[in-house]
Amino acid sequence: MYFAARCSTGCRQSSALSEEGQKDEEDDRKTHRERKEHQGIKYMAKILMMAGSTVVVLSLLGFLVLLLKGRAVTKTSPVLRSLKALGIRPSEAEQRLCRQRVWVGNDTLMTPREQHFFRALLRHTSRTRWLLCPQVRVADIATLSPHIRPRSRTWWQLFRMASQWHCDVVIVDIHTFAIIGAVELDDASHQKKHRIRRDILLEEVLRQAGIPLLRDRDSESLVRKVESF
Repeated sequence: MYFAARCSTGCRQSSALSEEGQKDEEDDRKTHRERKEHQGIKYMAKILMMAGSTVVVLSLLGFLVLLLKGRAVTKTSPVLRSLKALGIRPSEAEQRLCRQRVWVGNDTLMTPREQHFFRALLRHTSRTRWLLCPQVRVADIATLSPHIRPRSRTWWQLFRMASQWHCDVVIVDIHTFAIIGAVELDDASHQKKHRIRRDILLEEVLRQAGIPLLRDRDSESLVRKVESF
């Protein structure tokens, strides 16, 4: 009996010690996890702070560069000086024009296909009767009717529409410069929806203006049309 009681007591003590050991291990693991999580949070916070500081520094440097460039251009740009001397306050676009190079010249006036067509027209038309003018703006050969109030909203809407369009070739009388007709050489781009819309409206503009329009997709056929016009 005594021996059994001693064994039972020893087992309970061993079990209690084992449970305490497991609890200590769990506490240690929990503490280790918390420490790692805390270190991870501190590391992420450090990275975010460094990134934020970098962004701020770069932004300040960029602003400083632009400010210095703007001051340099303002002092040296003859265009801005001329505008300001006349009491004209330069717009944002005008300042940009003076601040940096925003325009570049095109290599040629027409595409290779248009050039080939234009040379063919020159060979097959009378140079004693006509002048052939390439890439003429529609707004330069047609003017809005007087009943459209000048500079009104409607006037500007109609003008902007036509001022964006060009005719490939405009034929004028060599002696009087009277407008004889307009010539359009269509290509694959004219099959696109926005170009189809433009072509329909262009035909109506020239019809109202009384300017004949000769157009074709085939260059040889179009040359014959112009030659017999």
